[in-house]
Amino acid sequence: MQTKSNKVAPEYYRGPKDRQPGLSSNFDQLHIKDHISSHFPHIHHHDQPGEIICGPLLRYAGINYVTQQWQGSILIVSTHLDAPPVNFQLIESVTQRKEWIKLRVEKLGSFRGMYHFWRYDVRLPMSEYEQLATYSLMDGTCFEFHLPLFYKSMRFMFYSCNGFSDVPQEIRNKFGEKKAPLWQDVLDRHKVMPFHVMLGGGDQLYQDRMTKEDFMKTWIQEKNPSKRLAMRMTQEMKDGFENFYFWNYIKSFRILLMGMVHTLQKCRIQSVFKHTTIELASEHGMIRGTLPTCNHIISTLGPDIGFLALDCRGERTKFEICRQTSYDTVFKRLNSMMPSTVKHLLVLTGVPLIYPRLSLFEHLMDGAAGFNLATIAGKTGALGNIISGQLNKWNGDPELLDDMNDHWTAGNHVHCCGSGKLFSKDMKGKEEGDPYLMVQIVSSAIVNVPPPQALLTILNRNSSYSTFNGNVEEKMYHLFKYSPNGHSRQNKILMGMRNYCAGYYDEKTKKINFWIQVEKEVGVKGTLGYLVDVPRLLFGQAGYHIYHQNKKQLLAEYGELGGHQQRRHHHFKDAIDSHLVRF
Repeated sequence: MQTKSNKVAPEYYRGPKDRQPGLSSNFDQLHIKDHISSHFPHIHHHDQPGEIICGPLLRYAGINYVTQQWQGSILIVSTHLDAPPVNFQLIESVTQRKEWIKLRVEKLGSFRGMYHFWRYDVRLPMSEYEQLATYSLMDGTCFEFHLPLFYKSMRFMFYSCNGFSDVPQEIRNKFGEKKAPLWQDVLDRHKVMPFHVMLGGGDQLYQDRMTKEDFMKTWIQEKNPSKRLAMRMTQEMKDGFENFYFWNYIKSFRILLMGMVHTLQKCRIQSVFKHTTIELASEHGMIRGTLPTCNHIISTLGPDIGFLALDCRGERTKFEICRQTSYDTVFKRLNSMMPSTVKHLLVLTGVPLIYPRLSLFEHLMDGAAGFNLATIAGKTGALGNIISGQLNKWNGDPELLDDMNDHWTAGNHVHCCGSGKLFSKDMKGKEEGDPYLMVQIVSSAIVNVPPPQALLTILNRNSSYSTFNGNVEEKMYHLFKYSPNGHSRQNKILMGMRNYCAGYYDEKTKKINFWIQVEKEVGVKGTLGYLVDVPRLLFGQAGYHIYHQNKKQLLAEYGELGGHQQRRHHHFKDAIDSHLVRF
């Protein structure tokens, strides 16, 4: 995780002209103030020297266990005709040994022929000590981030919904828009125990205000949903879309650590802000789905934790999130890409799998166009207003159904937190030996406002759970017996408060500990943590061997064999597939 440093930038490394110094990966480049207040585009005039209008944006890609390198990239958007110099230094925490790092730079493209996207390829040698990576720009601004030991896994944090949707300014003020209290809480924790990487889920930025732009007026003013959907895009609208998306990304990601963000949209502008292009995505480590716009991510968070981020937008339809072909490709690559030291697999999705189901409510919604859903459900008052038959004014679908389609299980798309699991009914109380155990963490949102409590009450009181294959069952944990202020709660499975998640691998117990950090008081810095620990898997011979082998020796063998080491006594799928942790 990268943060802005108060240190004076080190003297520039004076190497050959073709050398491009480098990057850093800590939590100190979050630069909250610039991210919130700098919401006006910089217009460059050609009679002035070039300027950086966005960045540096740091992105973690993975660890090369053959070369023992941390791999990532830095993105800078600038008006310079040549790549702005970035000077990079690596410092070992124990020995204080310093090393200058050279960076390769490539131009990903340009916008309007004026704003250029520069991608700096970062490859950092890892060691038996923690390291501090620092880098600086031409103006002396310095950033830093932490690298873990080569043999240890990363401390990480997960967040989603990093912005406000179309809500009134008074609501934004109430929730501390200018102070970003939950991000300040993250920074405070980072100072005590630095995070190595941030995992970004859905809604990294919001495009709600696009409907208020002039180029959308013709489309907005068309009241017939069928005609609106059939309307052709004019060149004026195309230019308007591109300008809006570009400047909205610039405003939102002015200077911000990208971490390992994963929110994909069908837009070339979005691709370059992910440090790649549609054409270069595979070369930059992404796994192509069934469409060019669909790219999944496979990586590790150290030798013990595998990581999979599924693209839940790139090939999505109303009835399908990811296609079977994508799943086949992803799991085939998982088997070939994971070192044999991996014990837990984190799967990041934009929608939960284990969640309260409202199947009857969904069917009512599906056929409710033109009807009052509050009357159908027999509800009045505030609850009736929530589920009233208001149609989505863009395509004629009920608004809540439009939200529900964000979830495989038809749970409503709300900003809340919770946790659940899939497990074998005949293995209750024996989690370490259950090959079907899969724990899920639901964490949302770090900025956006929580849902109405009445909606969470519906989910809590009227939900159902399913059994799979006769023996595998799903269950939501009763995690929230008390609120952050100490009061007892009736709804113990879902918490309608802003939150984020922090986690780490415990070397002693072999568990992953997840802390869901929930806002104590609206708009005020401070959170309370709720612990969910995921046990190791000791199933059969494969489970035994994965925890009784020497990790350093396995990594050494993996490197000697060029990353083609065979897993001893077991296959990755047998030992790991059924023991996932999903966000």
